[in-house]
Amino acid sequence: MIIQKVRIKDFRIYKGLNEIAFTPRPELVWKRKNIHLISGENGFGKTTFLTSLVWCLYGKLIVDVDEEYKRAVYEAGGYKKYAANNLNRSATDPNEYSVSIILSEIFIPSIPCQEVKITRIFNLRKKEDQVEILIDGSSNELTKEVGSEIFINDFILPKEIAKFFFFDAEKVAALAEMKSTEAKQKLSRAYSEVLGIKKYIDLRNNLTDLRLRFTRDSATEDDRKRFTVLQKDLSKLRELVNFSKEKISNLQEEKESKKRQSEHYQEKLIREGSTLSVQELVDIKKLRDSLSEEGKVIKLKLKELLELAPFAISGGKLKQTKDQAEKEASGKANRLDLISIKKKSENITLRLKENEFSDAELDPKVAAHLLKAVDNYILREFSVQKKDHKVLLEFSETEHNEFIAVWENLKYSYSNVFKKLLKAEKVNKIAFNKVVRKISNAESKEDDLLIQEIKRAKSSADERTQEIEKKIAELNQDIGSFQREIAVLSRQISELNKRIRLDESDKQKDVEAEELINYLDNFIEKLKADKKGALGRRIKVELNHLMHKIDFIDAVDIVIKGEILDINLYDSAGQSISKESLSKGEQQLYATSILKALVDESNVKFPIFIDSPLQKFDKKHSKSVIKDFYPNISDQVVLLPLLEKELSLEEFQLLLPNISSTFLIKNKNSDSSEFEKVVPPKLFDKYNEYVYQHQDLQ
Repeated sequence: MIIQKVRIKDFRIYKGLNEIAFTPRPELVWKRKNIHLISGENGFGKTTFLTSLVWCLYGKLIVDVDEEYKRAVYEAGGYKKYAANNLNRSATDPNEYSVSIILSEIFIPSIPCQEVKITRIFNLRKKEDQVEILIDGSSNELTKEVGSEIFINDFILPKEIAKFFFFDAEKVAALAEMKSTEAKQKLSRAYSEVLGIKKYIDLRNNLTDLRLRFTRDSATEDDRKRFTVLQKDLSKLRELVNFSKEKISNLQEEKESKKRQSEHYQEKLIREGSTLSVQELVDIKKLRDSLSEEGKVIKLKLKELLELAPFAISGGKLKQTKDQAEKEASGKANRLDLISIKKKSENITLRLKENEFSDAELDPKVAAHLLKAVDNYILREFSVQKKDHKVLLEFSETEHNEFIAVWENLKYSYSNVFKKLLKAEKVNKIAFNKVVRKISNAESKEDDLLIQEIKRAKSSADERTQEIEKKIAELNQDIGSFQREIAVLSRQISELNKRIRLDESDKQKDVEAEELINYLDNFIEKLKADKKGALGRRIKVELNHLMHKIDFIDAVDIVIKGEILDINLYDSAGQSISKESLSKGEQQLYATSILKALVDESNVKFPIFIDSPLQKFDKKHSKSVIKDFYPNISDQVVLLPLLEKELSLEEFQLLLPNISSTFLIKNKNSDSSEFEKVVPPKLFDKYNEYVYQHQDLQ
């Protein structure tokens, strides 16, 4: 299958009709030139081109192709809004846009076919898609009978495996980082789809349903009634589950819409100068009161410090007072009361007279003279100390200690504490005034009718969002309850099925169906084992080949347990190789090998589109991908690189022998891009010329 042409009309950045043809030049048809290259600056429309193809094929089913598309649809508020947003802002026709894909070399059983043209149109008035499929220029009964979606899914490309044919090379590395159960389940489902296993599983399930119909039709009257009731109950429960899921989907869309409304109202409040909600206003008033109390405490501390300010100002006098106080304290320690001195002097002379002088038998006149001399010396000595320390303050011990404490405070910490308090008061005052102004502005706006209305609308949107979240949680609980009831009813139907006797007319059909189911069970297990082994061998060969390490991976073991698929790598020593230990480039090579193996095993002949090629590859690995991966992954490969960043000139030269055609996306303005076909060897010259001209225009 080959894509001959793509026509894009007013889809996003592609204004008007834009056409790109992948038909190779006649002289290159016989050569292996299967690569087409489309390049442009970021924002010019490379990813948009890829999206247009996926949308053309699947329309609203685009959500089943990849999580990125699913997220984009949900964020837009549903498919209709997503599709409406795809219209070019300067569209030539404001009512619709379209994308067409023309395919050749396509095989449709029992229908001769040279060309298939698929066109999807979105009508903005009706807000719905219209799909036209022409086979060799005419409509066909097959497409009308099965419907366009089934035709595309069955005969062109199943949507479940489309992600392996339209992919971002940078994001494909996520395949190497499968850790969660959900990721492994997704790979398992893709594995079943790509390798065709799901078709046999669906066939087995259809045969099982057929046996149930046989059972229902062949039951006794009582069993038939009970069976019918159980089937109806089961059917109702399943409808309830689907209905609840549909309600959740609608609620999710409404929730996203309400969120956007709330954001829109918030932007309006900002523009109107009012951004405070009622609760925020209450909170900021509490902050004002807190700052006020803090300011009072600071002022009280400052007042206490200001009482000491006169002492700090008269520092010299205070020092003299401190020196005097210390002298007086020192003198006081050595000075005695004068009366006490005289009494003690008399006691001393009396003891000398009675003891010392008496024993010495001194002359009374001499003794009297000596005693008087001693008395004079004692009095004179203490009289001198008293004269040296003139008493001015006469502090008590407590007063002296308090004065010294004040002195020490003023000398060592007063200045720093005072400065800190002044700074704290300034910061507090600024913060307090700012909060007061904010409250004043908010309160002045409270009477504004426009702001009141916007706030009511925003509050209503927020409340509805909360209601929706609560309702979704309730619906999920209901779904869980329904599913438990479904499990119970299914077991009851199964037990009843064992007791029901089949009519003779259906017995043989039931036996054959049972035999086919048993055969399919064995066949599916064998097919899984065969495909598993073949896929493992392909991954090993591709990985060693791309890495240029023949013995890097000795074995690849694919483990399937129920709905979980895991891939294990082993070296020549039988040791498990941790995928986390691989470099980012090696991880991408590993993911690329999985991709190549899955595509090869699928036998689906469809073109491969790769956005952002060669991301995270070093030069050595880039060469491997250019020489061995891109030329061989499909009969038609379309690469969308950013020149000189995702594809260098040197890498382009390596790719050139396999290039059939090259295109540049040129941008006239923010709403208009177009394709220009370029002779492959001149691509970089044309690109640099365009970039130079574009910079001059800017």
